[in-house]
Amino acid sequence: MAAEYNALQRNHTWRLVDRPPGPTLSLGNGFSSIMCLLDKSLYGLRQAPRAWFTRFAEFIVQLGFRATRSDSSLFVLHRGGHVAYLLLYVDDIVLTGTSSTLLRTVIDRLRAEFTVRDMGALSFFLGIDVKRTKDGFYLTQDRYAEDILEREGMTNCKPVATPIDAKGKLPADGPAVNDAHTYWSLAGALRYLTMTRPNIAYAVQQVCLHMHDPRLRHMALLKHILRYVRGTTSHGILLRPSADLTVTAYSDVDWGGCPDTRRSTSGFCVYLGDSLVSWSSKRQPTVSRSSVEAEYRAVAIAAAECIWL
Repeated sequence: MAAEYNALQRNHTWRLVDRPPGPTLSLGNGFSSIMCLLDKSLYGLRQAPRAWFTRFAEFIVQLGFRATRSDSSLFVLHRGGHVAYLLLYVDDIVLTGTSSTLLRTVIDRLRAEFTVRDMGALSFFLGIDVKRTKDGFYLTQDRYAEDILEREGMTNCKPVATPIDAKGKLPADGPAVNDAHTYWSLAGALRYLTMTRPNIAYAVQQVCLHMHDPRLRHMALLKHILRYVRGTTSHGILLRPSADLTVTAYSDVDWGGCPDTRRSTSGFCVYLGDSLVSWSSKRQPTVSRSSVEAEYRAVAIAAAECIWL
């Protein structure tokens, strides 16, 4: 009990208080008359993230923010013709808006209620580097990509020119990999890398199709993607300012491309003005009996994304 109590002391903030009347858990060793009261905790306890989000959301709602329907972690404030956006991820907050005075007011109110620190202009968030250029915001994950390559010992590997070869559709047979956990870990890491790298979305989708039973040829494709990343770590996505916020989508499909199921793979990309905001590469859920049917399904998927946006 003493060792467990010491470990809890390092991760959370506790106070020793007098034991209230009624049955309580005795710590022993002379502590029968006192108990531990948890002041605050962000990590370690199972319900801590939910409790923290509820506490924070209730406060900013009092400031006038409203949670968006599409993302419960994104809050919007409208005040006096100006608007502010607040994005919360655990204890990381991104705050932006159309008025510096409004932003300063929100920051001051947050400081009065919570222990927060103003980190200045956004430069890094959840593994994504944000670089300001004359053309807009350039988002990259070069540090995250370097970490993946270093973890796999491929920092000095020879780069390749494309993320996938012409025969990227791989069957599900062949010798199994020795360590499936390594395959799952790398595929998941590359999946997150597609947040700013739409050019590898299709190749990563092909790798993720075989997560349940990876084979050596699938691992070879995964290593091929890593070699492509080696030569393109600085690649990213540019968010341009635009006066025209028209939503434009492009879709494509290969008919019956999967060698095992004969299902087609749909792909789309959606632009908001001049900025690419959404993209996907996914195998269709059913078999299309003609290329026209496959194209219609691909268009329907892209249209649904546009409606959601």
